[in-house]
Amino acid sequence: MEKKFGFGVIGTGNIAKFHAQCINKIPNAKLLGVLSKSKSRARQVSKSFNAPVFWDIEKLLSNSEIDIICVCNESGLHAPTISRIAKAGKNVLCEKPLETSVKKIDDISDMVKVSGIKLGCVFQNRENPEYRKLKTYLQSGILGKILLCQTSINWYRPPSYYEDSWRGTLAMDGGAALINQGIHTVDLTLDIMGEVDCISGFIDTLHHQIEGEDVAVAVLKFNSGALGTLSAGTALFPGEPESITLYGTLGNVVFSGGKIISSTVESIQEELNAIVENPGSGASDPMAISDQFHIATIVDFMNAVQQGLTPTVNIDQARKSVALINAIYESKGNKVKFN
Repeated sequence: MEKKFGFGVIGTGNIAKFHAQCINKIPNAKLLGVLSKSKSRARQVSKSFNAPVFWDIEKLLSNSEIDIICVCNESGLHAPTISRIAKAGKNVLCEKPLETSVKKIDDISDMVKVSGIKLGCVFQNRENPEYRKLKTYLQSGILGKILLCQTSINWYRPPSYYEDSWRGTLAMDGGAALINQGIHTVDLTLDIMGEVDCISGFIDTLHHQIEGEDVAVAVLKFNSGALGTLSAGTALFPGEPESITLYGTLGNVVFSGGKIISSTVESIQEELNAIVENPGSGASDPMAISDQFHIATIVDFMNAVQQGLTPTVNIDQARKSVALINAIYESKGNKVKFN
């Protein structure tokens, strides 16, 4: 018999609501509780989550029927939150980024090893069939030797997005455009291109009144010998779909807005005539995304817990994108070696 999983959600913002909606669509999953910051907030959101809302984490964690906790609060609070959950013996599925620094992620890794719980991180775009197809093309050698990878997350957020918010603060967000918005595409770039040898980058805050960056650029050299460029921002009006373009010795392929849109390789281009559902992009609206990949991520983690497997994005995988972004923050135009 398929195991029934009880879920808790920590946080009551947009992404927490998104997790709750996804959990409610999974037949063998049930949302049993949500943690709010306050009693008043708990009363406000209880109906929208269709589950009991608590303001005391210990009350949530004391529910023996809860197997998995989705951590959807501020990025800079992930480590202490996961610590409490791990001590209670609950499994953790954490929204990106796992934490704001490599040091904090290493602390989380130590906690998880001691507790023996499972931990996964939400990089739902790994579940996109179009991305998996892109990865298959690369691995098949159809593009030849990869020479260059161009990654862009040139998005836009209005000033109101940052007003009275933890977003864009160094303490809670760890930065801004790269570590919050750009990290999903950074994760895909590292997953498809492999380890980075060295980087050099610049960040700046050119438009928004925030502590973190709203424009960032970097150049990369991968261990494979390929080169890469990266640009990101939340000040780049009106925002355009994120993209990864791969250039090989036999042709190129463009992955934009969650789908492959063009290629100079004839066999790939022929496949593009098929109609592909648009999975959505957060270029100008953070919630303009499909829920299918989040659902697939949650199901993947449930399977990992039930069968004793490693989730698609474990701690080591989640660490890589944060390590690269931290290095860009530290670079200030200087070369940063990874090996």
